[in-house]
Formats: sequence, structure tokens, C-alpha cells
Amino acid sequence: MKFIGNQYLVSFVLVFFQAFVFAGFIRAQTISDCAGAVVLCGDLYTETEATLNTGDIYEYTGACNASLEQSSLWYTFTVQSDGLLSFVIDPLNPMDDYDWGLFDISTGGCEGIGTPLLSPEVGCNSFGLIPPEPNGATGISTANGGTGSSNGPGNLNGPAFNADLSVLTGDTYALVVMNWTNSLEGYDIDFGQSTASLYDEISPAPAAYSVDCELQLFSLALDEPVLVSTVDPEDFELEGPAGQLYGFTIATAVDQAGDLASQFDLELDGEILNSGAHTMRLTDIANGVADPCGNLGEGMFSLDLIVLEPPLAWEVIDVLVCPDDAAALSVNSVVIQPSNTAYTYLWSYDMAGAPIVADGAGMESMGDGFYNVAISTDPPCYLAEGGFNVITEECSLTLPNVITPGNGDALNNGFYVDGLDAWPGSSIRIFNRWGDLLYSSENFGATAGWDPQPNEASEGTYYYELRILQGDDGVTIQSVDGEQTYIPNDDPYLVITGMFSLLR
Repeated sequence: MKFIGNQYLVSFVLVFFQAFVFAGFIRAQTISDCAGAVVLCGDLYTETEATLNTGDIYEYTGACNASLEQSSLWYTFTVQSDGLLSFVIDPLNPMDDYDWGLFDISTGGCEGIGTPLLSPEVGCNSFGLIPPEPNGATGISTANGGTGSSNGPGNLNGPAFNADLSVLTGDTYALVVMNWTNSLEGYDIDFGQSTASLYDEISPAPAAYSVDCELQLFSLALDEPVLVSTVDPEDFELEGPAGQLYGFTIATAVDQAGDLASQFDLELDGEILNSGAHTMRLTDIANGVADPCGNLGEGMFSLDLIVLEPPLAWEVIDVLVCPDDAAALSVNSVVIQPSNTAYTYLWSYDMAGAPIVADGAGMESMGDGFYNVAISTDPPCYLAEGGFNVITEECSLTLPNVITPGNGDALNNGFYVDGLDAWPGSSIRIFNRWGDLLYSSENFGATAGWDPQPNEASEGTYYYELRILQGDDGVTIQSVDGEQTYIPNDDPYLVITGMFSLLR
């Protein structure tokens, strides 16, 4: 679009330069779009061929161009060192008229062009002369009389050059050049007057990674885009903590734009067996990955890989507790989880009114009801669940008066106090009729009882002293004499004595 005097002209003929070869590099097929822009690799470019193409996306080109895009070709570059940006667009035919727009895409990328906060416009020029006056060169060049940052449209809003632009290391820019007269003769564009370093002379290197739970699919990000055509699985290698070498069978570009991509999915050839620090490196086995400026990839970085063992689940189990008591619920008391993996635990209780009530491997019950625990690996790749159903019952201890070990029925073989497991720390001593100590245990409720062998105890009468660590709780005891409840006193232990018969 041009203003010529007071006349407003609109051209609907869209001609785009398409073919460009520099230092043996054939450009992407979408150079008419910012995402497929020519990456700057030198000072001087010569564009000689044109095509009728607007690219895949109709893009904003600057205020001085009234946002129109036509016959466009995009360039992009990241500043390598601070300085002044200058360039001269010199038509091969002096009569041809070229317009341009420049955007800082450091934050918003190509997608942010047209939104001032994301990818702001920093330069624009659509100055042009009425034929038969030649238009000549345009660009950014204080040395060529450039002033301001936006000139045009038309011959009344000059000059043809903007003033030099100060640029900083790390900032990325996109430049669109548009052929207003739709000439087929092309132009030279020369960045040689710039004091800033504009093009890349640094090798691509690995920058970040992610990996799936099975350690089979790696997503690798490089620190700059590379030519997809130069990427092969053999360009990547993984070394284990003991020197094991792993290759990859597939390398797939994830974020490809034109011929370029910076993120690749790599499928491992083999299985990682041991956790630890691994090393990812770029190799030159398949001639190496290369960026648009021909710099070959190199470098390595460390990956802390963890071989995860999935947690183990179990069906809901009932847990009986005495009144006013709490049950100690523990994951590893039911299923011992693999020890070479870290797990996270989330407990929920259906009577709590809140979804999460604990986050450790165990918890104390808060009342009757269902307790569910979700166990996940850390990182959260695998999940298993288990549950406890806590039920309160009146607790009584049953004291046997007869045991029958070795009679062939596998029943009632030993002296066992049913229910004593609810009273941890309770002890017992068993004597013969002469007062000799035959058996003792300091935590009898956690044992299977006393199962005397023939050479240990013969038929006869035996005596016991049971010390129950009752604390502040009453104890109900069921024996041959009936049921009796003992109320706590100042002594934390309740001492019960009695006798039983052993029959063989």
C-alpha cells in the first residue's frame, strides 16, 4: 500500500520471493511466513527470484504498511553482541519499491507480532517515489541519511532510511521485506554496516529434557533450532553411570517450523536398569546436527534417571479395635513396598469430611470407617491403592484352661491368649508344678503362643503369670470361671495368675 500525493492505491497482485541459496543452504518452503523465516548467517543476501505466494499466514507488517502483507520475505536473527543494527535493501532495478517492517520477537515470538506488548514493532518504512523517479535503496542506516523509526507511506513521508537501531545481546528480531512493485528482479540486502553481531557462530547444544515413566521416550530440547534434515537417531547417545552406552532408534521433530526444529522425541534402543546420573551427548556419527548457519551440534549434560518400581496394592482388610482405642494403620504392615523407589502417600477417611487426612506411610485411625491410601511413585508415574476398614468391638481376653499339643488335630496346640495383640507390651511367664520357669515373653500378644515340645513339657498342670499393660483402659477377661472386667488402678500392669492342663 502507498500514499502517492493524496491518492490512495491498493495493489492486489501478491508476488513473493521463494528461492534463495546461501552457502549451500536451501531455505524452508515457508519463507513468506515469520515461522519459516531465513535465519541470518551472513552480512549479504541476494534475492533474485519471485513467486505469487503470501505464505500460510497473512501477517501484520507494521503501521507504515497499513498492516498489508504482500510479496513478502521474512528474515530472523538473534543478536550475539550489543551494538547498532543497520541494513540496506538495494533493488537490482532502481525503479523497484521495497517496504519493510521490523519486530522484536524476543518475548512473544512470531505469534506475538501485531500485539505491541508481546512482539512490538520497532521499525517500519514504506517511503516511495512516484514513477518515473527511481526509488532506490531503503533500510536502517544513519550513514545514508536515516532518521526516525517509522517513515512512509508514500513520497510525502520520508526519508527512505530509518536511523540506526540499538540492539542488545540475546534479543531476537524478525524482519519482513515486501516488494511493492512486484518486480521479478530482486534485491541485495546488506547488514554489513551493523556494529552489533547479528548471526550465529555457536554450535547447538542440548539444553533440557523430559522422559516418560518407562525411561524409553526422551524429549530433548536444544538451545537453538537446527535443520531437521540433518537430524538422525545416531546423532544422540546416552551413557549410564557404569559406562553403559545406549543409542536411539527414532528421532522425531516436535516443534518443526519450515525446515527447523529445536525439540525432538527420541526412542531409546534398550532398557535402563539402574538409577543414577546418566549423560546425554550429541555425536557426529551421522555427520552431526547442524543449525541454519552450518554450526555442528556438540556438548552434553547430565540426566538424573530413576528406575521406578510400581507400588503394590491390596484388598480392603478389617481392623478390629477396642472401645476408646485407635488402630495403627500402616502400608508396610500389609504389603512391604519395594525399597528402591520413593513413594508418596495420600490417606482419605470416609468419615472425616475432608479428602486428605495424612500423607505418610502410616496413620492412626480417627474412628470407625473406611481408610483409603493412594500410593504413588515420586515422580508420580505409577499408582496403587489399599484400604482398611476399622471396626470397634468390645475387647475381651480369652484364657485357655487346656492345651493339646501333638495330638494330631493341629488345633489348640499351644497356650495362646486370644485378643492379647491389642495390648502390646504384655508379658507372660509359665512354670511347671515345681516352680521351674519353662517359658517367658515380654510381648506375648505379638507371638503365636507357647507350643511346648514333648521333651520340653509332658502332660500335667502348668501355671502362668500374665502381666497385661492396660494403662488407663479396663480389661475384660474370659476364662473357665466366666467373664470379669478389671478396672485400672495406679499400677499400669494388671497381673493375672492361673493354671492350665497339658494333654497329649
